[in-house]
Amino acid sequence: MVQLEPNITLVLKHLASCGAVVSAEQQAALDHSIPIKRIEAGLRSLTLWGRLTTLNGKDYLVAEGYNVASSKEGAAVYETKYFYSQDGARWSDLQPVDSETASRCARIKGMLSGDPAKNYELEEKDPNAPEPSPEAEEEVKPLVFQIPELAVLRCRVDVIAAATSVIPTDSTILNAASQVVPNRLFAGAAYPEKLESYQHRFSLPSSGVTLAQDLRGTWAVQYDAFKGVAQVRSLLFPGYFFYYAANELTWGSLYVGDGLRNNDLIFML
Repeated sequence: MVQLEPNITLVLKHLASCGAVVSAEQQAALDHSIPIKRIEAGLRSLTLWGRLTTLNGKDYLVAEGYNVASSKEGAAVYETKYFYSQDGARWSDLQPVDSETASRCARIKGMLSGDPAKNYELEEKDPNAPEPSPEAEEEVKPLVFQIPELAVLRCRVDVIAAATSVIPTDSTILNAASQVVPNRLFAGAAYPEKLESYQHRFSLPSSGVTLAQDLRGTWAVQYDAFKGVAQVRSLLFPGYFFYYAANELTWGSLYVGDGLRNNDLIFML
């Protein structure tokens, strides 16, 4: 039987060897809180997306949910909602950010603090300020923007999700309403040890676009033929892992990291 959404227990089981783990207390809370939150939010699917590490140790757990995925302008578009929690029991909305805020969030480097109420200060030159002159007694003051930590969190989740979000090739199909739905006739990946067997979620079914067509060296795949389990990891965003179990015909992914891109990758290739 083809899975309709990832199973948290199986994801944690198959990716534990990669370091993609949560505490036993959090896992016990997730087993109850995520199904409840899915019903409260009116979502068809809600699953654990990942854990972003913080300076104070109160890591952010992030859950991802959606109702409908449709085909628009040659891509699969998911109406995604994100929620965050620091204990695995209580979930709050992780609001989307606009493009201007996202560009400012990208300038904030380093690990998140772990305090949802924290604001980061960014200074920018005032575009409407007069040009400075030697006679001016006071310097032109820059504009100061307050960027909430939760906005930075959402921005990092969006960036990582756009670059990863892996599923097996041909595990989805388009229905008559141009919606992307699970392929109930999916028979499994023929060559699970190859990147050609996996694609980004936002690539349309049968588009032929696979991970093998991404920049060479950004993905690594390891296949255990005895267990029939493949593990795919991103080198661009270390901490993102995906598994595919051929015998169980299940798959799923998890991100565990600080949310930062590996800018040294170009020197590693």
